[in-house]
Amino acid sequence: MLIMKFGGSILGGSRDLESVADYLMEAGGSERIVAVVSALRGVTDHLLRIGSLAAAGDEPAVFRELDSLRSIHLTICDELDLKCRRVRDELGRLEKIAIGLTYIGEITPRLRDLIASMGENLSGSMLSELLEKKGVKSRFLTGGEAGIVTDDSYGEANPLLKATRVYVRSRLLPLLQDTLPVVAGFSGLSQEGRVTTLGRGGSDLTAVLLGSSLGSREVWIWTNVDGLLTADPRIVRDARLIRQISYREAIELAHFGAKRMHPRFLEPAMVTSTPVRIRNFNNRGCRGTLISSREVRSREIVKAVGLRKGVSIITVRGVGMIGRPGTAGRLFSLLGESGLNVLMISQSISESDISIVLEADEAERARGVMEAKLLGPIFREVLLDRGCSVVAAIGSGMRGTPGVAARVFGAVSSRGVNVKMIAQGSSEVNISFVVDEADGEEAVRAIHDEFELGREEES
Repeated sequence: MLIMKFGGSILGGSRDLESVADYLMEAGGSERIVAVVSALRGVTDHLLRIGSLAAAGDEPAVFRELDSLRSIHLTICDELDLKCRRVRDELGRLEKIAIGLTYIGEITPRLRDLIASMGENLSGSMLSELLEKKGVKSRFLTGGEAGIVTDDSYGEANPLLKATRVYVRSRLLPLLQDTLPVVAGFSGLSQEGRVTTLGRGGSDLTAVLLGSSLGSREVWIWTNVDGLLTADPRIVRDARLIRQISYREAIELAHFGAKRMHPRFLEPAMVTSTPVRIRNFNNRGCRGTLISSREVRSREIVKAVGLRKGVSIITVRGVGMIGRPGTAGRLFSLLGESGLNVLMISQSISESDISIVLEADEAERARGVMEAKLLGPIFREVLLDRGCSVVAAIGSGMRGTPGVAARVFGAVSSRGVNVKMIAQGSSEVNISFVVDEADGEEAVRAIHDEFELGREEES
């Protein structure tokens, strides 16, 4: 059995849906398949915009957006000669919700999730009907109908793995005897039966949840790139495809924008050791990147270099912090209560300062909160360093290998790049450091060259 997820990057119109349907027919001749779909390209943003305009009470703009969305989907239905009853019903339901919101003048997280989930319902129902038209027995299911159960953290819901496994198996295994299920990605149901969404890249998480629950031999994430690369090809000309990578390495890469992966999408796969393969639908001859529990030990010490732009460093200082238990706890509790996410942490052995990295657009608010609630005899000053980037050397081959950090920082130094902050976990899979944003790309190229990541990977 295979789970195949088709991303919005390859779903732009009727020809794309036709290509996916034809491929599923071909592949389904030899193996049972569950298809997971994202919304058509750009549709989720469209839906979120409708929600925001409705909450602002801008009825004319809401109707313009609804007309545009209706035209996109019904044009595809006409081009594919589909009846699309479910599409029309979903569009009608969206219109009623949007009109209601214009009168209320606000939108709750729960309603925002309900609206955002509709894009996958639209694309999935079209694909399922197209398969039926081509003679393949198919059935469309929302994420909730397929059995995905989550908590009620709207916008970034957490799947409840044990419950999801039970429901997915009971609902999909009987169907797979003679049916090709098409499942909407990105959404699930809370235990109270409310629609939730899984956050950025949530359709990948949907596919892995299904694959892990059903014992799939692999999960294929179809997108418009060949797989994970050793670096961003816009920065490094000789960036190369990584043919095989471990879960731990892939998770580290996810935090640096690799294929816009959901940072948690591999968690269910790790529990059951389900392999995940990222492939290019427009280059199906390429086998892509295989992500599995196997850590490949080869000549490669560093496997990839990541870059995250648009961050800031905040440093809290105070002699009163030295030897005083709970100071770090106070700081991070305050940030957590304020809804501020910390990307990276570093503390000197003297305990007189703690540095943290946050997204640039959250850093000013974080400094204000810290100055208002922390400054006193223990915390003496809060310093903000704007315009930074995080660079990371990633690879399981670094574990237990002497001299890796020396090579990383030697390479960066040789290009005249100054390092402002360093963090490395005990796993030794990732060495992260902060530089000026203007120096970030040069630091990436320096490490890529130092570890010869442009050379073809060993078989």
